[in-house]
Amino acid sequence: MSTAGIAPIETERLTLRLLTPADAAAVHSFRGDEGVTRFLSHAPLTAEENRVRLAEVVERAAVSTPEWFHYGWAITLRDTGQLIGDGRTWNSAGSPARGTLTPGSLPSHQASLGYVLHPDYQGRGYGREAAGALVQWLFRELGVSTVFAGVYEPNTASIRLLQHLGFTRDGYVAPELDKFGKGFPSLMFRLDNPGVSSR
Repeated sequence: MSTAGIAPIETERLTLRLLTPADAAAVHSFRGDEGVTRFLSHAPLTAEENRVRLAEVVERAAVSTPEWFHYGWAITLRDTGQLIGDGRTWNSAGSPARGTLTPGSLPSHQASLGYVLHPDYQGRGYGREAAGALVQWLFRELGVSTVFAGVYEPNTASIRLLQHLGFTRDGYVAPELDKFGKGFPSLMFRLDNPGVSSR
């Protein structure tokens, strides 16, 4: 599945499309923000760190397949095209520099979900709308059986978002085991595809 085969996802207020290198400044406006990144897996990014990270996301998408994939999504306002956040859907590991993605910690029929919004657009339901659309895309387009999401326990807004979408708690990671150095306990959530039998 090349990126050319990945159509934008339309919702009532949003268009979700694959990220491109041209999105670097807009993405940096929130991934470089200390408040926004408090509950992300990284510290505030410099402009160069953000550019390198975005290039890797774009490269991973380019070598993704229906089995092993890693897609970064621009969350944009449908009316204006303004980028207000980004999302991630993935199940793979490996380096895109090798021209391939390899199995990650999940089976090929499962996936992980991530999302983040610019602070000016938080609290308006955009995150729920975007995350819900990405889950349905994984279920419908890739036939994923289960979607997982990890959230730091103090991030109550994100926990409420996942619960509203039907996710249920599926695990706990103690703060001393946090591999990203944030020092928070993590809660793991899952949502099973009602249209796919368990494998």
